[in-house]
Parts: sequence; structure tokens; C-alpha cells
Amino acid sequence: MQNHFPTKSRKKCRGYGTFVLVATISLVMLTLLTLNLINSLKSMDMQKTAQVKQDYTQRENAILNALIHIVPNKAIGAMQRDSSNSSDTFTWETIFDEALDLANAEQAVDPQLLTSLDITSAISANTGDATISDIDALVSRPSDSPLSGDSIVNGGNFWETTMLFDSDFYSHIPAPLTLSTQNNAKKDRTYPIISFDKTHVPNDDGSLDPVYHKGLGVSADLYPLYNQLTYPDVKFGYKRPGDLFVGKRNWWVFSLTFGKDEAELTGVPPVTRNYLLSIYEIPSQLPLSSTNTMTVGEYEDGTSWDDVSITGSLYSHRLKTEGDVVVDSGALSARDWVEVSSQTTVDGNTLDNSFDALGTRETLSAAGANDFYGASVAGNVGKVAFIPINRGNNFLWPGGNDSNCISPTGWQYYSRGANQCTMRIEMRRMNSSSDQTPEQVRFHYKDSNGTTTRRVTYTRGSNWPTEFESGGDRFPFQTEIMANSRMALVYYPDRMPDFLDDLGNAADVSVNNSIVIYPNTGRATVEAPSIPAEDDDLVVSLKGCKDLTDYTNGFSLLTRYRLYIADSFNATSTTPPANSGLPVGDEYFPPASLFSPEKRFGDSPLAEQTVKITGQLSSLKTSNNNEYHPLELQMADDSAVTSERIQADLVDLTSPAELPPIHMMNWLVTIEPIR
Repeated sequence: MQNHFPTKSRKKCRGYGTFVLVATISLVMLTLLTLNLINSLKSMDMQKTAQVKQDYTQRENAILNALIHIVPNKAIGAMQRDSSNSSDTFTWETIFDEALDLANAEQAVDPQLLTSLDITSAISANTGDATISDIDALVSRPSDSPLSGDSIVNGGNFWETTMLFDSDFYSHIPAPLTLSTQNNAKKDRTYPIISFDKTHVPNDDGSLDPVYHKGLGVSADLYPLYNQLTYPDVKFGYKRPGDLFVGKRNWWVFSLTFGKDEAELTGVPPVTRNYLLSIYEIPSQLPLSSTNTMTVGEYEDGTSWDDVSITGSLYSHRLKTEGDVVVDSGALSARDWVEVSSQTTVDGNTLDNSFDALGTRETLSAAGANDFYGASVAGNVGKVAFIPINRGNNFLWPGGNDSNCISPTGWQYYSRGANQCTMRIEMRRMNSSSDQTPEQVRFHYKDSNGTTTRRVTYTRGSNWPTEFESGGDRFPFQTEIMANSRMALVYYPDRMPDFLDDLGNAADVSVNNSIVIYPNTGRATVEAPSIPAEDDDLVVSLKGCKDLTDYTNGFSLLTRYRLYIADSFNATSTTPPANSGLPVGDEYFPPASLFSPEKRFGDSPLAEQTVKITGQLSSLKTSNNNEYHPLELQMADDSAVTSERIQADLVDLTSPAELPPIHMMNWLVTIEPIR
């Protein structure tokens, strides 16, 4: 039996089925649209968060780059005369304020730009765009301090014990320095202090060595001022990363926090990062260095440097290699540019002038190439600044006033080698203005305690006998007319130990080991020497200088006069000091330095001896208009030392035992994150 339904009923059922299907599809589509909207909102929120964080990172990098340039200038300012009268100018608060201004990191768009576009009423879509009204909201010290007083940084000195023993920082910070007083340690938290008063912490019973002496290559007791350090992993090749060098690391720790006041608006938690800012004091120690344009590899006449070896790095403001140049275990670096010949090899790798081209460094870095640091230019290596401290010929002239400065060490004393010399010979009276024969000199020296400067005036015909008069041959300073008819003050380093002993109240040559010879131009008959020297100018002749082994802490001589090296200089070796980091049994010569605007080899126009140089050569010239050719040497008659008579073994220093009493200085400024 068949059942028959009416046609109308069947249509109603069919309509209900269609409704359910449409409703289901609509619900699915609505669900998909809702999910898509939610995902879009989440994506937008993530993009917003990423954009805000990127904005913070860009501002942070701008501030850090600004600090690289501001901090060393403030450190110099704190060392200068009367800086105490305007001390607020050199505080860390002022430094970060100026870094904000220089980086333009206080807002995303400069109000002046908005005004010029006539959109000052525009609404910013950058929720992280906010003016920083209080520097304390941005910068803070990351660790508590036992020192009283507010500060936005932690100083890297041993008074900051809370930070030094904090497990969050211990493995990321270097060895601290020490200052003589707690008051100076407080200064180090308030200002960027650079000073000879900051030294490495003396050794104790050894239990705290991992904290106070980590990273130091030799004993802090033996070498408290400059120690043996490891060159940092930066792409400016004054040295290669990991190489040993001589220096001191001043450092400070600070935190930067972005988004603290805008967290509720942005929905992004504040971002805080800790940073370590360092100023390395690096005494000049490279085989060849200069602060002007330096050309190496060929003499000015085009002759190649044949009997010349270079072990270590080369630095100049502008550096150019010519011909065949081989640099072993070093690198080439310059502040402005490096130009290399096609035959230039560094540590076995041939360099060309594309080393600094866009993308080349990145490719080499990604590949881990071992010649990545073969050459570098200071302006292209990120958060690093290299600053040579070169006062030019003022380095040779004592003077300047350091009174009322913030730092325990004044700038004139720090930057002028002549001011650091423990001894002085001052020209006080000449025969006449036209005859610069010394008639009276004043000798300055350190007393037996090594702290107080004493002086004795010596006058011809009274207490300064000539070389041929009784007792004259015991004086380390005498006069003579040289074979080239020049009047010379002759200096004998080998006579100084006995001479100081005869004075009865003087320290020995372990303290009195550096001397500057200069004219007191305030006296009626004393004339300043010309550069280059005129025929009637006084000159200095160095004799009795072959054996300097009595000078256990080295020897240095500075003079504004032309210097004639009349004898073999520092040609007697001795045993390397114990615990100096130098291999036992190596040939070792007492560290020595000679500074003069002009040097001549020999004291006779007929001299034909070979000139042999072992050590370092550098220049006091500051003008880039004058090229420095390190091996353009001259004899007593002003003729050039021919290339076949020059033998040079140019090497760098690796131990503070090789550092002479007087040296030029460089600063390396770095900023690195503490993660």
C-alpha cells in the first residue's frame, strides 16, 4: 500500500531544510569572520608592540652612539682648570641630557618639523611617543651602592662592593680600579673620572683575586697603573681581538629604561637594559703610529723598505701603504681612511682597498674570515671611538695650570709628557740672545722620598765646572761645540746615578728616570728654538747612553731642542723582570723613549754608521698637511740616512715592563650590553 503525501507538505519540508543549511553556512562564515577579526586585532597588537619596541631600540641606539662622543669630552673637561666652578656641566646627569638632545630621542618627530609642515595639531599614531621630562626616568644605576649620595651610574671601582659581588653582574664586569679616597670614589659615580690616581687593586691574600684581578695578565702590585689586558672584541683594529696589550680600563655601569611612563597607554611593559661603558687608557705601543697622515713601505725617493720588519699593528689618522708591506700579527687602522698598495699583506692575508666597501665587512664577518680585522676605519665600526691624546710640541714643554679641577689629575699634567718628567734642566741664562751658550741652568729632581721636587741652580764660574775643569766630568749635563759647529748641551745618562747620589737628598734613577730639557723663555737672554732649528739655536747631544740597565724602570728624555743621538742608545740587554709576562731568557732592554721635534743620528758630518732601530716610532705632528714618513732619518749634517744603512725591527709592546716612563696616550671608548 502506497502512502501519498500532499505536494504542499513536501514543499514545506524542503523549505525548512534550506533554512537550516543557510543558517549553518552563515554561522560558519560569521565564526570565520570573527576569528579573522580576532587574529587581525592580535596581529595589529603584535605589530604595535613590535613597532613600539623597535622605536625604543632605535632611540636607545641613538643615545648610546651619542654617549660615545660626549663622555670622553666630559672626562677631559673634568680634568681641566677651574672645572670645579662649573661642576654640573660634567655630571652623568648632564651627559645623558646632552645625549638625549644629540640623539633627538625625546620624541618621534621634532616639534619644529611639525610646525614647518603646519600640522602641529596632528595626532601621533605612535603611542610610545612621549617627552622624557626627567632623566631619572630613563637612566638609573642597576645596582645598590654602599656609597652615600644619589647617582645614576655605578662606578667601576672597588668601593662598589654591592655590584662587584652581585651574581647578576659578576661575570659581565671587568676588574675594578681603586681610588685613594672614598671621596674620589664618589666623584667617579658623579663624573667620568680619568686620573693617574685610579689604579688596579693591590693583591691581598688571594681570596678576592677572582673579583679584583680578573682579566689582568700580571701582578697588580708590580704594575698598578697599567697592566696586561686582552684587547676587546671590537672591529677597530688598534690591536686584534684577543691580543695582549698594555692599558687600563675605566668603566661604569648604567641602565636605560624606555616606556615606564607610557606602559598603560601602549600596553608594552617597560624595557630595561644594562650597559657597560669603558674608557681604555692605552699608552702608545704600536710599531708605527701617528695622528696625521702616515705613509709606510717606501722612502720618499721611491726606494723600498728592504731591511725592515713590522710585527704588530699600525695606526694613523690617515694611513697609506706603498710598495711591498708585510705586517705580521697585527692590523692596519686609521681614524679617517686607509689606502693600501696591491702588495700589502696583513698576517698572511693580502688586502685591497675594497676592505671597507659596503657589504664586504658583513660578508667577511658572516663567513668568519680570519682577515676581517686586517684593516679598519674608526668611523665605521659601531659603538667604538678611538681618541689619540696628542698635544703636539706642547708635549715637550712644561707648563699649564691644573688648579681647581674635578679630577685628581689635571689635563695639563696628564697630556704633557714634559709635566710628568721627574727631572728638568731649565736654561736660565745664555751668553747672549745671539749666542745661546748656556751660562746658567737649574736642575729639578725628586727627593729621596720620591714626592717632593727640589732644585739646584748651576752657574759657570761658580758651581758648574766645564768638562775639563775639576769635577766637570761628574756632571751629567755639559756644553760643547759639535763637529758641525753647533753649540750643544750634552746629556750623559750614565753619569746621573752617581750625580744623584752626590746630591745626598735625591731619589735614585728608579724614580729620577725621566728628564725634560727646555728654555725658560721668560729670562732675558734665553731664546726659544725654532722648528726646524736655526744655525744659532742650541741643540741637545745625547752621549753615554749605550748601557741603560741602571734604569730599572726605564728612561725617557724630552726636549724642544733638536736632538743628536751621538752614541749607541740602549744597546745593552739585561734579564726580563720577574713576573712581567715576558718569556724568561728573552733579550730585554730597559724601556726607553726619546721625544724631540727633530732627531739626528751621529755627531759628525763624516759619520757613515748603520742606523739600527728596534722598538716603536711615532710622531708628535698633528697637521694632516704634513705626511709622516717614519724612516726618513737624517745624519748630523742634515743629509738623509740612505736606505741601505737603515735596519729596523719594529715591534709592539705586550707587557707593562716594556713601557717607558714617558709615553703618548690614546683612549678607546666602548659600550657593550650586559645581558
